[in-house]
Amino acid sequence: MERPALDRASVRSPYADQLNQGFPGLRFNGLLEKEFRDFYLAQNLSRERLAMLIALVPLCTVALIDVLIDSPTRGLSSWRLGLLLPLLLATAGAMYLPIAKRYHTAIAGISVLAGGILITYMAHVEAMQGGPNMLGAQMLAILFACLFLGLLFDAAMMLGSLLLLWHLIAGMIVGVPTEEMWYSMGLLGTAAAAALITTYKLEHVTRTSFLETRLLHEVAERDGMTGLYNRRIFDDYAKRIWRQSRREGQALTIVMVDIDDFKVYNDLYGHQAGDDTLKKVAETIARCAKRPFDFTARYGGEEFVLLLYGPPSDYSRSLPEQIRLDVLELAIPHEGSRVADVVTVSVGVAVVDPGSTRSLAGAIQIADEALYQAKQEGRNRVVFKHAEDVQAETGNFRMRRTAGS
Repeated sequence: MERPALDRASVRSPYADQLNQGFPGLRFNGLLEKEFRDFYLAQNLSRERLAMLIALVPLCTVALIDVLIDSPTRGLSSWRLGLLLPLLLATAGAMYLPIAKRYHTAIAGISVLAGGILITYMAHVEAMQGGPNMLGAQMLAILFACLFLGLLFDAAMMLGSLLLLWHLIAGMIVGVPTEEMWYSMGLLGTAAAAALITTYKLEHVTRTSFLETRLLHEVAERDGMTGLYNRRIFDDYAKRIWRQSRREGQALTIVMVDIDDFKVYNDLYGHQAGDDTLKKVAETIARCAKRPFDFTARYGGEEFVLLLYGPPSDYSRSLPEQIRLDVLELAIPHEGSRVADVVTVSVGVAVVDPGSTRSLAGAIQIADEALYQAKQEGRNRVVFKHAEDVQAETGNFRMRRTAGS
C-alpha cells in the first residue's frame, strides 16, 4: 500500500525534522529514540512469544530423530534436549507474566544466547565423537538471534557476533581441525551477515513508518489556521511530559504568549487581517522554539503556549524575550494598541524545578498568572515566576483576564 505524500517542510515537529535529517545509524535524536524503542518493544512482544514457541519445534524434531536413529552421541542429544527445553519453556512462560513485560526482550536475548552457546558447544563435541554434523543447528541459532526474534539491529548484531565468537572459541577448546573451523566460520558468518543486512533494512523501514505515522497524526492534530498543535494535543502532551520530567528529574518551563489588544485589532482591520496576524505570530513563535522537543501550541484565541523540557536556565530566560522582540520586529501596524503603533505580545513564564511539589495544573496557572501580571504592568513585556515562590489561588486567574487582552 502506497503511503500518502507528506510535505515534511510544512510541519514543524521532531518527526518531520528526523525524516529530513535521516538516520543511517538507526538512531533518532533525543527523546524520540526512547519513544520509538518503547513503541517497538511493545509491538514486538507477541512476535517474541511466537518465536520462542516455534523454536521448540526444530528442537523436539532433532531430539526425536536422535532417539530413532542409532547415533553414537545419543547421550549428548538427551543432554541438549534436557537443558534447552526447560530454558525455552521458561522464557516463553516468563513473557506472559505482567512483571516481566518490561524486560521481555532482554529475557529473550539472554535465553537465545544461552541456547546458542549450548548448541554450539555440543555440536563441536558431537562432531569430534563421530556424530552427525550439527552445523545446520548452529546456523539456525544464529539466524534466530539475528532475524527471527525481531530484535533491533544493535541487539541482533551483538548476539550474532557473540555466537560467532563462541563458535570459534568452542572449536578451539574441543580441538576442531583448523580447516573445518574456518569453513564453518565462513558459512556461519555469511548467514549472519545476510540476516543482519535484512534486520537493518527492516528496522530502517519500521523507523520510517513510525515517523511518518506519527507525522500524519500530528497533521490531524494541528490547529487549522496557525499550523501549531491544538489545545487538546497540548493537554495530552503536557500530562505525559510532566510525568516524564518528574521521573527523570528534569525542569519544565511553561511559556504563555498573548497578543496585546487583539480584539481592538480585529475591530479596526477586520477578521481576515486578524487571521493573517495570528499566522505570522505563530510562525515567529515556532521559529524561535528551535530545540527538537520545544512543544508549541495554540492555547485558544490569540493565546499561545510553549512547553520546554529540561531547558538550560539561560534558554528559559532568553527564549521568551526573543519571542517578544521578534514579534515587535514584524512591524505589523496596530493603531489601536495602548503600547505601540505595531502588534506586540505579553509573555508569562513559569519555571518548575524537578523537586517542585506543584501539580501540572498549578504550574500552568502560575504561567497564566505571570501573563496576567505582564498585562497589568503595561503589556509588551515578559514576566517570570518560579513555581516554588508563588502562592496562587486556583480559579481566580482566568476570571480576572476575561476583561480584555
